[in-house]
Amino acid sequence: MIGILESWGRYRERKRQEREKAAVLNELIERMVQDSDPSIRRVADYQRQLRKPVENALEHIEGLIASIPGAFNLSAESWDKDPLVHALFVSPDEVRALLQSCAELQTFFRQGGVQTATALLTATKKERTVFGTAQEGDIVRRDVPQAAVEFYDHRIVAPSSNETENRRELVHRGLNLLATQTLEEILKIHSIREELAAERRILAVKLKIQHTRERGLEPLLASGGKSHSDETPAQQLLEEIDKQLVELESGSGTPQDFLKQLATVLLGPSDVLTGKTIGMRLNWMGVKIDEPSSESGGEVTLAELEIPGRVKRVAVLATIGADECLRR
Repeated sequence: MIGILESWGRYRERKRQEREKAAVLNELIERMVQDSDPSIRRVADYQRQLRKPVENALEHIEGLIASIPGAFNLSAESWDKDPLVHALFVSPDEVRALLQSCAELQTFFRQGGVQTATALLTATKKERTVFGTAQEGDIVRRDVPQAAVEFYDHRIVAPSSNETENRRELVHRGLNLLATQTLEEILKIHSIREELAAERRILAVKLKIQHTRERGLEPLLASGGKSHSDETPAQQLLEEIDKQLVELESGSGTPQDFLKQLATVLLGPSDVLTGKTIGMRLNWMGVKIDEPSSESGGEVTLAELEIPGRVKRVAVLATIGADECLRR
C-alpha cells in the first residue's frame, strides 16, 4: 500500500511539473508572438507550431546568459584591488562617472528602495599593438610587439534586485531580440516587394508608351526609330521582376507567413545571437601576458556576445551599490 501511495505521489508531482513547464512555455510563446506580430494568433494551432522552436531558442539563450561571468563588485574603490575592474576601466573616475550617469540605475534605486542591484555590464573590446620590453631568460629584449587590450563605450543594462532576477530578465531580452529579428526580416521582404512592384509599374508604363507610339505616325515621320528588338531587354527585365515577386510571395505578410518566419528564426537562434567565454592575463597597463611569462598579471574572464555582422561586445554581471550610483 505504501509503495502504491509513493508511486501515486511521484506521478502527481511529475504531472504538476509538466503543467508548470507547459504554462511557462505558453507564456513565452505569447510573449514572442506579441513582440513579433500578434496576427500570428489568427493561425488556429500557432501555439503547437511554435512549441518546439521556442524550446530550442530558450535553450540557446539560457545557455548564453548562464555563460556570462559574475556577479562581481563594481565600485570606484575596487579599481586598484580587482583585476577585472582595473582591466575594464582606465581609472576610478571612469567607474564613478559611469555609475552616476546611468539613468536606468538612477531610476531603479530611487523607485525600488533597495541598496544593491545586479546588472549586465557590457563594453566594446579593442586590441592594439604596442611595443615594450620582454625578458627571455637573462636577456631583456626591447621594442617587442605586444597586444594591449582596451575597453570603451561601457553600458549598464537591466538592473535587478539579485542575480537570479537579472539573468531571468536577460533571457527575456534575448528572446525579444529574436522576435525583433523576425519583424525586421518580414519588413525587409515587404520593402523589397514594394521596390520591385514600383519598378515593374514604371517599366510596364514605358513599354506601353513605346507600343502606343509604334502604332501611330511617329515611326513614319522619324528619321530613325527603335526596332522591335529594342524591346527585348525591357521585356526580359519585366519577366525577371515578375519571377522575383513570385519568389517573395511567401513573405507577403499573412499570419501564416509571420508564423513561419518566427519559427525559422527560433530554430536558428545562433544566426541572431552567439556568445563565447574569453579569458586573458593582463598586466597593470592592460597588456596581454603570455602564459610562460614570469610577469605578474590578473586573470580576466568575460563573455563575448555577438549579433553576427552587426555588433560584438564583452559582458559580465556586476553588483552595484546604491551609494555608488546616487553619490554626488
